[in-house]
Amino acid sequence: MISQVGRELYKVPLRVLDHRVFVNGEIEAFLDNFEVRRNDSEVEKLFQVTETVGSLKYDLSERFIALGQQNLTALGTEVNNLLCGVNNLLEKAKVERTASAQLQEARQSREQRRSEFLTNLQHGYARIENSFEEKEEEIAELYSDLQLKLSTAK
Repeated sequence: MISQVGRELYKVPLRVLDHRVFVNGEIEAFLDNFEVRRNDSEVEKLFQVTETVGSLKYDLSERFIALGQQNLTALGTEVNNLLCGVNNLLEKAKVERTASAQLQEARQSREQRRSEFLTNLQHGYARIENSFEEKEEEIAELYSDLQLKLSTAK
């Protein structure tokens, strides 16, 4: 019994100083009030947005369609006119121009130098090929002579 009284006396300060129940109740009350106010304001905002969208949908959509058709047809005709003008300008700019005599002479001299270079290059390739074949034949003859000398030396 004395131990029970001691335990109860030990629990008394905890009970007196324990404010958890009170604090939890206050927090729940605050949250309830906050959620109610917040939900009310959110519902009001949703109604305002719905009204705005409805007014835009019915009032402005027809006006936008009418203005769009008027302006787009005008823009289409202007773009077509601009395209015709650009095509006419391109046709005028395509005038064939004949090269001057000096340019034609320079072109012919470049073509002649190019053809001479190509023939010299072909001739050089042929000379290299011939010298390569001659060297191959010489090496083959030297090799066969060497083999004959080695076979007779045995």
